[in-house]
Amino acid sequence: MDSELLVEALDFLAEQEDYEVHSLLVVRNGYIVTDAYFYPFAEETMHNTFSVTKSIMATLIGIALDQGYIESIEQPVLGFFPEKTAANLDANKQAMTLEDLLTMETGFDFISQPEDTLWEMMLTTDDWVQFTLNLPMLEAPSTSFAYCSPGSHLLSAIIQQTTGMSTLNFANEYLFGPLGIADVAWPSDPQGITHGWSDLHLSPYDMA
Repeated sequence: MDSELLVEALDFLAEQEDYEVHSLLVVRNGYIVTDAYFYPFAEETMHNTFSVTKSIMATLIGIALDQGYIESIEQPVLGFFPEKTAANLDANKQAMTLEDLLTMETGFDFISQPEDTLWEMMLTTDDWVQFTLNLPMLEAPSTSFAYCSPGSHLLSAIIQQTTGMSTLNFANEYLFGPLGIADVAWPSDPQGITHGWSDLHLSPYDMA
């Protein structure tokens, strides 16, 4: 590692007003080579990982598969929620699989970008899982990619349905705990389901 380049990077970030960088932590071959924080943030500050949360969700689905809680990514999504009745039910919705949620190829009919309107609509309801399952279909699953935060929330609900644990508790036992991560904040929806698309809070050290 070239320390002069790292210093230049820190100087550059300190001079910027547009980037709002909280910290810069660089780990190389298991060694911390840069550990810097920008006021008012500090080493112990918890940060919202925003949509990095979705990658954590995908990891947890993989762990649930490995542990035998989930049989296959080919399982139909509706099969995970036998107690719920989905509106706008058709062959396309019945064909949607766990893999389609993971790859964001659900076929749901919605406007997600640039303002993620569907996500904002979901937050106004009392049952975010039901809202998502009720969405109309635009096309067959696995047809095209469309960014879908509510779909990622279904992943969290599937973890809870199959393991009997909240996604936070499942993560603490199978992911965060084994990694030595103890300080985690991750809120739940009105039904007690951990947010699947965002809002996981970690320190920079734990993120690294």
